[in-house]
This record gives sequence, structure tokens and C-alpha cells, in this order.
Amino acid sequence: MEGPFQLAESVIDAVATETAPAVYLIRRIEETDTYAHYKARIGRANGSALKDELKKWIGSDYRVFCFEYVEDNLTAFYRQCILWHDMGGATNKLDNEQHPELHDKSKILCPICSNALDNSAST
Repeated sequence: MEGPFQLAESVIDAVATETAPAVYLIRRIEETDTYAHYKARIGRANGSALKDELKKWIGSDYRVFCFEYVEDNLTAFYRQCILWHDMGGATNKLDNEQHPELHDKSKILCPICSNALDNSAST
């Protein structure tokens, strides 16, 4: 992944220049009485929507982002699944606690947990 970069419109415009599907990671700092640590959210952008996806988070608690372009939307979904599992999504270590989903009516297997992701009820 490229980054981290500051989550600011001018930075996004300068570094997210391709019109390809991508996966991204945004981070914020979570503080407790005894420590501070990064908390993250994993996402994906189909087609040329990376800039728009990242800009949605400007003004939120998230401060930095990383991203990676991939060859197609299905690869973006697979890469998002892999990152979600690698970064502890299944153990609530990410802000997005739900397993990534596709937004079409296909049945796709997650490359990590091999769960059939039946999205026939999704919109």
C-alpha cells in the first residue's frame, strides 16, 4: 500500500490520480486512560471512485490514509477481505466490524474464511 498520507482534499487529489479500483485504509487515534493506539477502517473503491470514497471521511476522526490500486473490482473485494482479516476485523479490532460484502447478487467465497458471501438480499 502507498502511504500513509494526510487525509486532506489537496493530498487526496495529488496522490490518488489513477482511475482504477482500489482498496484503502484510513486511521484514527483512539485514546484510553493508559494508552493510545491507531484504530482503522478498511474500504474499497470500485472503478474510479477512490477520491470520492476518501473525501467522504474528511472532517471525521480519521487523519491518515493508505491505498493500493488493483486490477479489477473483484480483486479489490478479495484484497479488502484479506486486509480485514489480517488487521483483526473478525476480533473487532477495526472500526468496520462487519465482514466486507459485495453489492451485487453473486455468491463469492472469501479467500480467507471461505464463507460463502450470499449477497442476493443486498442492495
